[in-house]
Amino acid sequence: LQPPPYDTYYTTAHGSAVQQVGCYGNNVPGGPAHGPWDITEGKGVRIAILDSGVDASHPDIAPNLALNLSEVDQSAYPSPCDDGSPQDQMGHGTWTASLAAGAIGPGTGQVIGVAPAATLLNIKVLQRMPAASTTATLTDRCTSGQASGLLSWVLKGIEDAITNHADVISLSVGAVADLSTGDGAGLKAAFDRVTYAAAQANIVLVASAGNDGLDLSNPRYLELPAQSRGVLAIEASTNPSCAENALPGSTCVPGPVTLAYYSNHGIPDALAAPGGSYPEGDDQAVTGWVRGACSSGKPSTTDGPPADATHSLGCFDLGHAAYVQAMGTSASAPLAAGAAALLRAAHPDWT
Repeated sequence: LQPPPYDTYYTTAHGSAVQQVGCYGNNVPGGPAHGPWDITEGKGVRIAILDSGVDASHPDIAPNLALNLSEVDQSAYPSPCDDGSPQDQMGHGTWTASLAAGAIGPGTGQVIGVAPAATLLNIKVLQRMPAASTTATLTDRCTSGQASGLLSWVLKGIEDAITNHADVISLSVGAVADLSTGDGAGLKAAFDRVTYAAAQANIVLVASAGNDGLDLSNPRYLELPAQSRGVLAIEASTNPSCAENALPGSTCVPGPVTLAYYSNHGIPDALAAPGGSYPEGDDQAVTGWVRGACSSGKPSTTDGPPADATHSLGCFDLGHAAYVQAMGTSASAPLAAGAAALLRAAHPDWT
């Protein structure tokens, strides 16, 4: 019998985001035969993913997963769309985790992350929340819902990452703070305290710059945690194999790498990594979007709000789907986090 296929999306154009940040080599099919993976694939480095959880049974996640915990407190912020457990019921966290450290080789899934031998620490700080509507059913509101959470959960999640000896923290979360207000200044101070503690523990913190298209060169406004003390902010760039074009009916043609239209920008000392943009290609074509793993919800359930033990939600609005194409600075941050993990593995003495 032939073994089931694996790493298929890396060996096609879908692997472009991972390859674009320079991750290839060690004779892995689909990219140049030699490159950073000749030296290391990230083994021994621990990447904390602070997000909506991960699908712990996903073949691209399970081989590298060492920690599953949740800071979601539904007594403080209840949701009928998510049970608050570490299992991803949104898809967002599984997608980001797979970009940082999706597993490689036989017996795994269809994608490869930037640091495919790194260890994943799942720290859930977001949950699926229902979309606002006065007429839609709860099922429809949950299906079209988004990942959300309290910033206090993110602060606790960073503390968890320190406690569990993370080397890198990937934060595809954020909110804009107005420093002219007491709330905004207080929030900045709270994040600065915990991110500085993480940096002092020799942890690399990487956070998405945000998707509001804002020019954040005005120091009154900050994206947090991306602009917290010791955090590396990551803006979104586009795919040179599929130049940005948001016109209806457009198709992929090669073009320059640009700042994605939605990306916040103007953050001092920020870097950029692939976040994707329009046009979207089909499943077997070049695409401007970023493909990664997604969530099939809780094991042994069917798609739907978790009103009972037989139902859960999974991959965005796609049901229980194992893979997805999406875009945003949420992709940029884990790709950069994976690159940081490779550097840490190759140079453990660097600070």
